[in-house]
Amino acid sequence: MASKAWAAETDPSDPDTSWDGSDGSHGMGWDQVIYDPMDCQFYTWQLAIAQNLGGRRTQEDRLAVCPCLGDWNKAFFGLWDGAVDDFAAEEVRKLFLSNLIASSAWAKVSNSNPDPEALQDCLREAIQTTDQEVIRLCRDTQNHYSSCTGVMTLWTGTILTVAHVGDSRATLGYVEDGLVGYEQLTSDHKPDLPDERRRIEEAGGIVALRNQAAFLRGGDFEERKARGETPKGLQYSRAFGGKDLKPYGLSSVPDVKQVTLEAKHKVLIVASDGLWDVCPSERAVHVALDAADRHLDPAQALVQHALAENRCLQRKADNVTVLVVLFSEGLN
Repeated sequence: MASKAWAAETDPSDPDTSWDGSDGSHGMGWDQVIYDPMDCQFYTWQLAIAQNLGGRRTQEDRLAVCPCLGDWNKAFFGLWDGAVDDFAAEEVRKLFLSNLIASSAWAKVSNSNPDPEALQDCLREAIQTTDQEVIRLCRDTQNHYSSCTGVMTLWTGTILTVAHVGDSRATLGYVEDGLVGYEQLTSDHKPDLPDERRRIEEAGGIVALRNQAAFLRGGDFEERKARGETPKGLQYSRAFGGKDLKPYGLSSVPDVKQVTLEAKHKVLIVASDGLWDVCPSERAVHVALDAADRHLDPAQALVQHALAENRCLQRKADNVTVLVVLFSEGLN
């Protein structure tokens, strides 16, 4: 599918810059938050977002992009993939940005020369605060197992800081000496990884195999089944929510990675496992850059690639959400 022309070009010298709504943003102001698929150009980067239900009945992925987080040289990109239902992912989307800005470390981030360590600290604090609030909401609504992954990225000019829980991923693509490469910014949190398994089992949880996939189950799984309940398991070991699995080793402590961006860095891809289950990172970077070179929407190209791969495999596609950031030339 061909992209619309990059819908707007922002000018950091004009604090009143706003979009005219031709891109579906409904005249959204410069400091507003994007929650839906779109494409747009900003000062030193271009954004494309695409989603597809796949073979699912409901869309449980959520996203949020704030292109101007206090000033034109800071932006936030967030993606959350829900499990069991969309409750946790929806609540995290609502809560995360406000918790980020309210974090104790934000004062060191909001100036013109952000402290790299503070960038990591404010993401960690916002994740813990948000998770605590989601757990409370799950308790209030008797939603015992709703959970979601999360990839939360802060861009501050030349520093990219990525925090994640679960199995959604972020990849940074680059071109060096004419060759395309990539750097994996996240590593999936799976229950059968040695450190993850150790934490789960020490907490009384269970790592169970089903159809060759590892699941985190509560230590009360069989007892709840015997009572006629429907206990749930998760295919990842860190997440927001998952109220009744938190006592059994489900963690919300993120891994955080920081990268200094250089001119060679061309594209950031953040996506749910609906993409990554059928598209390795190297292939994703090639697809995105090729689409951009042909003036097509790189996020939509990746979504269509995932759907096509699932058709070839003759299996039902998962929800697919892809967020692509293309960095402009002369980044530094």
